Amino acid sequence: MKISTEQIKELQVHCSGKFRDRAERLEAVSDILGFEINSFTELNSRQAEELLWFFNTGQLPQNETWARFDRNNTQHRTILSRAHTLGWVDEDRSYVDLNRLGGWLKSNRSPVQKPMKEMSRVELSRIIKAMDSMITKKYK
Repeated sequence: MKISTEQIKELQVHCSGKFRDRAERLEAVSDILGFEINSFTELNSRQAEELLWFFNTGQLPQNETWARFDRNNTQHRTILSRAHTLGWVDEDRSYVDLNRLGGWLKSNRSPVQKPMKEMSRVELSRIIKAMDSMITKKYK
């Protein structure tokens, strides 16, 4: 579901006192969500609710559950490998940042918006193809 005008206004109210300008606000929100955004209009309703939760409670969105994987599933391991190649890594442990991967899976930029463990083989293939495209663009 698309972000509502009311949610956009609420987010702008929360951000206006915390950040100096639009660029700083978008950078901070991108860090919170785990993927880059260029405008609040790119968000869906669920992501807006998570941001509002963060601004009201100070607790980061918990996206790890969407990135839970089966280590015996080769497609899951391939997705983790692609995430590592994209630099989505927890710097402290050198493992894939599951919060960032889960945030991307929740985003409108993901071709399939559901938890990884609930995806079919075809859906997982679409995720891998999208990540391959992102890698190609990053290293072009």
